[in-house]
Amino acid sequence: MGKLSLYEYPDASLNDSLAIGRRIAREFMGSVSRSTLAGALQMSDRGGGFGARIGAMRIWGIVEGRGTIRLTRNGLRAVNPLTPEESAMARRDLASSVPLFMELAGRLDGIPPDRARLALLLEDITGANRMEIERRLQAIARVFEDVLPLLPGPGATTGERARRPATSDVRAASTDDDGDSGLGFLDIPSLLDDPASAAAALSPAPEPNPEKASDPRIEVVFPGGRISLPETIASLDVIIQVLQERRGNLTRGSSPASF
Repeated sequence: MGKLSLYEYPDASLNDSLAIGRRIAREFMGSVSRSTLAGALQMSDRGGGFGARIGAMRIWGIVEGRGTIRLTRNGLRAVNPLTPEESAMARRDLASSVPLFMELAGRLDGIPPDRARLALLLEDITGANRMEIERRLQAIARVFEDVLPLLPGPGATTGERARRPATSDVRAASTDDDGDSGLGFLDIPSLLDDPASAAAALSPAPEPNPEKASDPRIEVVFPGGRISLPETIASLDVIIQVLQERRGNLTRGSSPASF
């Protein structure tokens, strides 16, 4: 984990941290010893790299514990969601668990700042000197910009987001047009890893039906897949997550089609 003045921040992105959390859920039923997890990741449990990854997961609020690493409630909801809405809400809660990122988001309009503005904001928020900020600026920008779309903007609070009505959005995002039961346990992470599967799971992308013209839908088309969902907040959250994963793959140099 990193630290700027009194503010801690994760060195690893939320998506990378959730990928390890997913392994803890699927391979170790949500709880694993530090040494066993390090072995599964082919790392040393005494090494700095492993310590940084676990530290980042703690700051995000994905895991807790020292000798035994356990998924938190929000960590489990994010990696083993029952519905798209639960996955989206858990990710928002995890992103909001980093005070430094919440402070930054509260002063922005949802658009990633350029490096000069980010440096000035960090100086104003943390009181750290400019040389220290310059050394850490690239790492903070990389992790922060990935979660900025999940964070509340100026004037919003975590409590206000928690009070957002969710019941109708859960039904809309977790069932298809035929009234199916939805995606099911452990399917959301796979959905985000494979948008082609996401398109099939979330919607059969039916041909336009004049009788349903009053039922607006959101459609996203990309190489190898298509997503078609009812126009709801939950649907937007799912699409944002898919696009974020796609952006991450492009940033890492992966082929868009491989996503």
